[in-house]
Amino acid sequence: MKIKATGHSATFFKRKAKTLKKELGVSHTEALNLLAKEQGCVDWDSFVKKTKPTQRPKVAIRRPKTPVPEILNYHNFMTGAIIGQHPNTKMTVRNHAQVGDLLQVLLDATEYHKRAKNHLQEIHSVLDTWLGCEYSEEQLANAEFNEIYYGKTTLLPCETKPSLSRQAELKRFLRNAKAIIDQSYHDCKPLEKLHQRFQQAAKALENWPVKVPGANRLKGRVPVGTFVRLGRTKKIGIVFNHDIQRQTVEGYSDGGRFVYGRHEVSVLRKQLDIADFKPMRLYLPYGKWKCADGREVLFNRDYCPIWDRSSDGVVMPIDPDIYVPHDDSEFYFHDGTAPYHNNNITVKNCLSVLNDWGVAEINSRVLELVPIALANRDFGLLNPKVIS
Repeated sequence: MKIKATGHSATFFKRKAKTLKKELGVSHTEALNLLAKEQGCVDWDSFVKKTKPTQRPKVAIRRPKTPVPEILNYHNFMTGAIIGQHPNTKMTVRNHAQVGDLLQVLLDATEYHKRAKNHLQEIHSVLDTWLGCEYSEEQLANAEFNEIYYGKTTLLPCETKPSLSRQAELKRFLRNAKAIIDQSYHDCKPLEKLHQRFQQAAKALENWPVKVPGANRLKGRVPVGTFVRLGRTKKIGIVFNHDIQRQTVEGYSDGGRFVYGRHEVSVLRKQLDIADFKPMRLYLPYGKWKCADGREVLFNRDYCPIWDRSSDGVVMPIDPDIYVPHDDSEFYFHDGTAPYHNNNITVKNCLSVLNDWGVAEINSRVLELVPIALANRDFGLLNPKVIS
């Protein structure tokens, strides 16, 4: 019996050997040997050795050459202080975008896996910072820059606990993101620290929580205007919107606009009066403008004017959308010492400024916009100058 099966696997010939065994009345081994000889081999064992696939050698990752210097510092834009380091190499914008897509899927999928999400957010933040260090505004427009790491969403329902196949897929996404980064940057200390975050994230993805935190609060919408405590910080915020499908809560707190998973916020048992809600970002002065006519104007973190003091010392409220021409600026804090990050000294200093102006107990006009913004669910009303 002639069998034309050149190029077939050993498994194919084993099946054919069963048919040949019956037709010729020989043993299975003899049938295998006959088929092997037809393929030009001495016996079946020789055929198996010949057709056994050779293991592909591992391909070494091609890394960029180490430049001199191999790392660069990045600084606080206001104080000039060194706040971190990044590789002295540019990852292409395309690669940044691919990593951003993968990380966004992972972040969405780990909404109820806080340990994994924390590590992923750190990776996300580091890469966004590196992107800003690698490309100037002339090389990468702000709109495109903002889109790469913080302008995307998958718009998929949050996964409380993915299936095993989905978990395997998420691990592969994490490995793919790391591989792109490893091909783009040379070995250096900042990259080693980023690798540690990847290892921690990978370890967390191996152990999904058995019980979903806050699962008993997944049902029902949190009403607009409800005061809640936020995550581990326990800061108080007010709810502007509760997205039932994505199970996310949007609102405003001392630090400004926030978006949390529903399981990360808890409703205050004793609700506050909205008249007593004074978010630090709106209420406390970020700095002071000095005008040519002798006026001084305090402005908040969004550069909205909050108080106006004439050359005669008369203090008056001012509309937050007014442009104030000025000759000089004075700042009371920077992002690293912001009062809403538990910097009590900054809070004390800012309150001291308001006391000196005699307005510590009076609401500015931007604070009067909080109920209006809440009724319209429009955060933009609290920052009419669209600057932050």
